[in-house]
Amino acid sequence: MAAQEPSPPSSLEGNKPGFPKNILANHLEDKHLCNSCLKVLRRPLQAQCGHRFCCFCFHQLVSSGPEKCNACIKEDLFEEPTSILKPGGAFADNAARREVEALAAVCPNEGCTWTGTIKDFEASHEGLCDFAIILCPSCKELMRANEQERHDQRECPERALNCKYCKESFLLKDIKAHDEICPKYPMMCEGCAKKKIPREKYVDHIKFCSKCKAACRFHVVGCHTSVEKEKIPDHERQCSYEHLNLLLHFIMGIKVSLESLQPHSLEVAGHKLQELHQSLRDLELRMSQLGGGGASASTQDGKVAELSRRCQELELKVNTFENIVCVLNREMERSCSTMEASNRQHRLDQDKIEILSNKVRQLERTVSLRDLSIVEMEGKMKEMLAATYDGIFVWKISDFAKKRQDAVAGRAPAMFSPAFYSSKYGYKMCLRIYLNGDGTGRGSHLSLFFVVMRGHSDALLKWPFHQKVTLMLLDQNNREHIIDAFRPDISSSSFQRPVSDMNIASGCPLFCPLSKLESKNSYVRDDTIFIKAIVDLTAL
Repeated sequence: MAAQEPSPPSSLEGNKPGFPKNILANHLEDKHLCNSCLKVLRRPLQAQCGHRFCCFCFHQLVSSGPEKCNACIKEDLFEEPTSILKPGGAFADNAARREVEALAAVCPNEGCTWTGTIKDFEASHEGLCDFAIILCPSCKELMRANEQERHDQRECPERALNCKYCKESFLLKDIKAHDEICPKYPMMCEGCAKKKIPREKYVDHIKFCSKCKAACRFHVVGCHTSVEKEKIPDHERQCSYEHLNLLLHFIMGIKVSLESLQPHSLEVAGHKLQELHQSLRDLELRMSQLGGGGASASTQDGKVAELSRRCQELELKVNTFENIVCVLNREMERSCSTMEASNRQHRLDQDKIEILSNKVRQLERTVSLRDLSIVEMEGKMKEMLAATYDGIFVWKISDFAKKRQDAVAGRAPAMFSPAFYSSKYGYKMCLRIYLNGDGTGRGSHLSLFFVVMRGHSDALLKWPFHQKVTLMLLDQNNREHIIDAFRPDISSSSFQRPVSDMNIASGCPLFCPLSKLESKNSYVRDDTIFIKAIVDLTAL
């Protein structure tokens, strides 16, 4: 049946890549990831090769034409034409979409406590979260959505302000530049100390203000005194002798300059005249040399005869080279024919190699699928061997020091135990441990949580789960076990009937101080600890 081409993403729900990985409340599975953006699938499409893509990612991949499936190439399963992604070569995978939308989700924005499913997140929370990181369209600064109003009004350097003097609008970053040109900006006269003079009237004020300082009229001859306008006449009367002396020196300097300028000009003119005479003599000499060239005509005829002889010799050599080129061309034609025959044979060999390679890849793919099935069966076997059916489970954690280091480094902060059951057809459960603590106990305590999982008999059981749970860190000398117990909060989603593989973990973030494990005691022995869980089944 031909694959039905999905419509291109045109609505808001289809023009986005996948959901971020940290949206999942539980562990992430590879089957829920887009093979293009490597995020959780949004509106999944399944290509002919079997790989899934977000609707937006698939249409972006094939927008410029058919593309090879990178996931097939990476898995070494490339096979034409199924591994070629092209428009119309994928169909909407509604089963995968329902599975993804039913996954338990948390808001990926730091500080937000919203929980629900991915479908609820997309429908009612995505894009509306107050803790979402958004970009200011003006200054390009990152901020939370609930801080946008305060940022726009108080912090954004690109926000608009109104000048309190001229009432014109300008950007905050241009406030200094505006103050320097604002016509209403208040200025102070340095002479009379009058304040709040508008800049547009400041020049007129300076012209008529008697207290403003002005330069002396004799500044052109060397008087650098500045005095108030009303005191200029007194200054000129008091300094008349100095002004006359400066004026005399100025006039004498001008006279000396004029006297030295005239001889110098005559000398320059005479020098230029000599240069012109020399240029004229050079031109006459060249003309005489050109006129005497007729005497060497016989010499030129001899040179022409010598050149003709050399041309004939070159023509003979050219004919010889042409013959050699003809022979080489015939050899080249024979070589080209041989090369074409070799190329045809090479293409036939390449086709055979490609056919054999395809068969090898098909066999390898079959073998890899068998290997995956075997590994899956082995995992189920191990899970069945480790499972208990009486509500009591003892979890042995070996290589404790290495796993503790991995938790501190963040490589593997959490570990899940094998599943155990309250009875053969009862509740399915497991434990989750943080060796370096989680939440309020991070870095200081060992955190231990209880997880309700989806089981085969959930439809026959009573929900919500309400049995008492006791968690223990066993003292291997059987002296002083560390024990904590709780009764489930039946209103919590952690104890409702699971809609995914497992519910959100619930338990004790401050279960055991790490100092107790690091001190000399019998909780850690032979690099191994034992965790015990007891589910009270008396109510059942």
